[in-house]
Amino acid sequence: MRSLVLIAAMVALSACSQGADETPAPADTTDAAAVPAETADAAGGTTSALAAEDAAGTYTVTWADGTITSTTINDDGTYVDMMEGEETAHGVWAVKEGKSCLTPEGGAELCWTDSAPGADGSWTATADDGTTVTVVKADTATS
Repeated sequence: MRSLVLIAAMVALSACSQGADETPAPADTTDAAAVPAETADAAGGTTSALAAEDAAGTYTVTWADGTITSTTINDDGTYVDMMEGEETAHGVWAVKEGKSCLTPEGGAELCWTDSAPGADGSWTATADDGTTVTVVKADTATS
């Protein structure tokens, strides 16, 4: 199965899971989820590719091989990954140390570092293992 993400600072996206049908525990929202994940902008300041307070929504994720998946982040700190209309993973999401971290039910946490968003609203998310994807929030995508 393939890893899926979002970002951080995003989104965006995590490893597929063959976990049990238990409901995932809510994400810890005390510290990490309340802090926006930030990336440096051209002026040396910071800009959030995906701030925790506005992270809810559906993101389109394009993998290096051209595969397109989606990740939906819910207001309660949970997420669902989809590919071709089928759920591939679900779990909890939080921003930790400036990274978007997704933990699929029954799986290991995978954290992503996001680039600054481009003019079209998309950004590159790079997983700790070096995997890169392009992420864009579905309602900000341009044709």
